[in-house]
Amino acid sequence: MSAGSVARRSWGSFIGGGRPHIPRAGGRARDGYTLRRRFWASFTGLDLPPARVGSVSAPEAPVRPPAPSARPAPSGDVIAGRLEPGWFALPPILTVAGLTAAGGDTVVLETSSPDGGARFLLRTQGAEYRLELVLRGVDAARPLVSSVRYATAGGGERVLLVPVVRGRLGPPASLVRLPGFAAGSSSGRWTARAPAPVTPDTDWDAATVADSVRAALNEATRDAWRRVRELVGDDLRAAIDGELS
Repeated sequence: MSAGSVARRSWGSFIGGGRPHIPRAGGRARDGYTLRRRFWASFTGLDLPPARVGSVSAPEAPVRPPAPSARPAPSGDVIAGRLEPGWFALPPILTVAGLTAAGGDTVVLETSSPDGGARFLLRTQGAEYRLELVLRGVDAARPLVSSVRYATAGGGERVLLVPVVRGRLGPPASLVRLPGFAAGSSSGRWTARAPAPVTPDTDWDAATVADSVRAALNEATRDAWRRVRELVGDDLRAAIDGELS
């Protein structure tokens, strides 16, 4: 055998080419052997048996518990800051330069209670803020009372009671002044309660009642207080009478 034929046979075996008249199912086995073993087998003409090469599956990734949510749990301040039952926030008041310079009556805010039965209109008269409460779709044959809470310009807080009762003309409505109200200080602390009927269990603070009666700006509101006095206890009746007289 010449050196050239040996070299050709070795090269053909190395690259996987076999003699065409000898069928080989898998050719010379090459997978699973090192380059040195494959070269030596090709040089000597030895067929390597198929290597047992099993498929190696990638190791499964360890199962990790889900990462905790990035959203923090509600803090105590958030829970404590929730509105009391029955109260709802009123929209912030936008201050407009020169709004009160003309001295006329101007509506700067109009909003409704969540049930749509009461409309709150914040008005300015010169430098004074006033609140008009108008009922819609409510009979109000007996007086209903709403509450308004706001921060004052001095940093305090005030609560006013606003009674409404059906009048002779037009929808039930009342008009009150808001002592100490300032748009900038009240925008974040400006809440109200929808009008509710007065019951024998109604127990307001006498000083709050006196302040509220004193804030009445028209006869319709004072008449509503006269109707309220008939439904409350002696202490509250005395507070109302003291401001109406």
